[in-house]
Amino acid sequence: MHKPALHIHSVSFEHGNEIWHGVKGGYKKLETEFKSLSRRALLMAGPEDVIILDGPVDEKYISLLRDLGVGGAEIKIPSHKSASCLVEDVAMSPELVDFIAAWEGETEVYMPSPACDKLSEKIGRPLFPTPFGVATALNDKVFFIRLLEDIDAPKIETVIGNSNAMAGRINRNPDAKTIVRGARSVGGSMVFPVRNKNERVRTLKVLNKITDERLFIFQPFIEPAETPNLQFYVGEKDVTLFGETVQVLNPQMGHVGNLFDRSENKTARDLMIKWGVALAMESASLGYRGVLGVDFIVTQDGSVYPIEMNARHNTSTHALWFVNRLLTKDPMIQAPSGMAAYWGYSVSRSLSASEWLDALGNLAFDPSKMRGVLPYDINGTTLHAVIVGTDSDDRASLIESARDIATRI
Repeated sequence: MHKPALHIHSVSFEHGNEIWHGVKGGYKKLETEFKSLSRRALLMAGPEDVIILDGPVDEKYISLLRDLGVGGAEIKIPSHKSASCLVEDVAMSPELVDFIAAWEGETEVYMPSPACDKLSEKIGRPLFPTPFGVATALNDKVFFIRLLEDIDAPKIETVIGNSNAMAGRINRNPDAKTIVRGARSVGGSMVFPVRNKNERVRTLKVLNKITDERLFIFQPFIEPAETPNLQFYVGEKDVTLFGETVQVLNPQMGHVGNLFDRSENKTARDLMIKWGVALAMESASLGYRGVLGVDFIVTQDGSVYPIEMNARHNTSTHALWFVNRLLTKDPMIQAPSGMAAYWGYSVSRSLSASEWLDALGNLAFDPSKMRGVLPYDINGTTLHAVIVGTDSDDRASLIESARDIATRI
């Protein structure tokens, strides 16, 4: 993107109650907590961009970001603050509606949503070129399986059905290692590996509580050699590969972090790029514009399977843009492999970004050395951070040292 961009990284899901089934307090409470995720935009916004956030940013932190060429030129905060998501607050803030209506640059959103459409009605034009229905379809796991068939891509043997069908499959072959994914799952939510008795009991317990006709996909569980993620920026006429990472998952298939590494298996990498570009081009033909992530499995024998597509900012998108801009001066040009990472650490109490910089001490990102741990400004029970080392060994040392500090907080 060459024009200044307006960043509105509001996180809102049309089917949130289905995605976060049974979450304590309900999805609306969770959606309100998602407002702070808008602060991830601070790492993506260039020096001429404008960012809309849920609240002010500490001066020490924003000064550091702006010294690094990110953080935007201006931060705007909606006067209305009681809606369930940030973009609804924006739509209820007349001063921001007027500002956006007059904006002539690019607009970068987390993901098109019904809430974005409401704001579009207020400003009298589409906020973002992608209709939310297109993004919703592309994020659907069942639609993704059909898309793989359309482009003749390799796919894992898959059964599609409701919760009863999934439970029946598990019960008919209780010793098989399988995985069940909700069609609208996000991250690890509504994703159930079934590899042993405990996981089987847990999965059946959840499935038996679901009485509607929502869809799931059922596949054999494949132990991966690698779990790569490729990220593209989909334009009207072109597709740019701006990130190649290896996802790090915990034993429960939850996301821990991303190593910003290109696969060392050249044949597998070439296949991933081939199928990733094909999926990105197919998405473009359907009217999608913006960040698109494609997840893969590389098996022990080198087979490559696309397994999921995310038509939205991925968890590591913000860190990728930051690292690319830091090391190549352009968020769309990939930084050298093996130096950087995104990581998430569970913590027992919430700290601001400035407080994390103090807690990290000499591990905190040092602009003079272009090395260290840069926290996101997201309050909560996870420390989100960009890790930049001098090489892969230094990166590994930073990841572990930051873990030690996070454990003590």
